Amino acid sequence: MSTAHQPSTPFDQREFRNALGTFTTGVTIITACQADGKLVGVTANSFNSVSLDPPLVLWSLAKSSNSLAAFEAAEHWAVHILSHDQDQLATHFSKRAHDKFAGLQVEPGMGGAPLLAGCTTRMQCKTAYRYDGGDHIIMVGEVMHFEHSDIAPLVYQRGNYAIATRKELADEAEALIKATAASSSFDESSMSHLLGSAYFHLYGKLREFGAAKGLNDAEFFVLNTLAARDGRSLAELNRLFVYAGHTPLINVLDDMTARGLLQVVVDQGERNDRGLFYLTAIGRALAQEIGDSGKQTERELLNSLGTVDTIALRTLLRRFISLTDDGKLPLDEE
Repeated sequence: MSTAHQPSTPFDQREFRNALGTFTTGVTIITACQADGKLVGVTANSFNSVSLDPPLVLWSLAKSSNSLAAFEAAEHWAVHILSHDQDQLATHFSKRAHDKFAGLQVEPGMGGAPLLAGCTTRMQCKTAYRYDGGDHIIMVGEVMHFEHSDIAPLVYQRGNYAIATRKELADEAEALIKATAASSSFDESSMSHLLGSAYFHLYGKLREFGAAKGLNDAEFFVLNTLAARDGRSLAELNRLFVYAGHTPLINVLDDMTARGLLQVVVDQGERNDRGLFYLTAIGRALAQEIGDSGKQTERELLNSLGTVDTIALRTLLRRFISLTDDGKLPLDEE
């Protein structure tokens, strides 16, 4: 733990900010409409509930904010509790000196306050009180209308956006980390075993579906690779094959072409004799069948996790891949 602040020592505002950062909060965007029709909005994590009867909430705005005058004059404002995938929107509204609503689709709320889409919760409020709060103004509003969903919320902790997950899962993860560190060899709690098992549980079901459609493992891999991005060269496909543990595949490609699943397009600008490989209409239809089956399988497996844990799993896997990718695997941009 950092050194505690003592009354006799100078007050360190930076350390105080760091101390406040240990408290995890939700993330909101507060919006309003000025008398001249101009829309204003700010990102705030100071939102909190005050009372159920009457229904009151509060948030605070820095006196240095460009939007202060607008919110001090506003009779109504809207609170948007952001969903897990709205971190870029939160960053967008935290910046100054730009039109924050350009290109955004909004609907008018009470007092003209713009309402944003895709949020976990929206509340339309009428200003009830304003209080001086040091370098901030505390805004208290009466909730006149609200709507909410089961979408997992975005949270903010130690200066970063995050996604909440269940406590028991965090405890299990910590226990696995300790068990792995204490082990002298790979076991069922090692990352290699867990990731490998998860891969075969999910991908293995898709391979079974491909086999039912007459595809061996290599052909199944080619079909899925080209479904993700068509027009790959032999050299690129071979790199992917080796990376995935398969042997070079020229015979596989020739056989799939003869069966009408692939076609080769020779591009004079490409420095290869075989051209680029694309799926035919038949190949794409088969890939679509497999893709639909895969989505259904994934939904069935992840439904048992629940929305919040599924989001956390996807987020961590993406981060793990970005940290471990050494450039050998040409990942496609989404």
